[in-house]
Amino acid sequence: MHSRNHRIRRVCAAAATAPLLVLGGAVHASAAPAGSAAASASVTGAVRQSSPGEILSLVNAEREKAGCEPLKEDPRLMQAAQAHADDMAANGLTGHDGSDGSTALSRMEKAGYSPAGRSSENVSGPGYDSSKAHVDGWMSSSRGHRETILNCEFKETGIGTKGQYAVELFAVRSR
Repeated sequence: MHSRNHRIRRVCAAAATAPLLVLGGAVHASAAPAGSAAASASVTGAVRQSSPGEILSLVNAEREKAGCEPLKEDPRLMQAAQAHADDMAANGLTGHDGSDGSTALSRMEKAGYSPAGRSSENVSGPGYDSSKAHVDGWMSSSRGHRETILNCEFKETGIGTKGQYAVELFAVRSR
């Protein structure tokens, strides 16, 4: 009986210290150099879900620095962006074409949004484990993502996220 109680105490003590070991790993991982978000996510074993609201705040902060008005969310653009984020996550895609051949414009129109002018889309996928990582990636991109964010002509947006995938649509306004 004494031996059994002793084992139970050891198991309880080990269970109580396990969160400290995980926290210790998380603290150590967060001390990693900037740009190693994917590495810290693998060390902690957790990827934080990105949030459309966080992405919008970060994008609007970048736009403010450039003298642009903040983007306003449109529910139809939100629907179209979320549909593409879900599709990318479900099918392992990272691009502007959907698994069904859809484009950013066709997804907007399917959601009932008809752009009155230019429109654009930023997408990102695995390797970006937070809202900030997605926006930082777009801002450092050489493929036009930064220019899209800082295009003061755009007034409306829709953002969708799923796991490590994020989609942001940009438009002038709806007809």
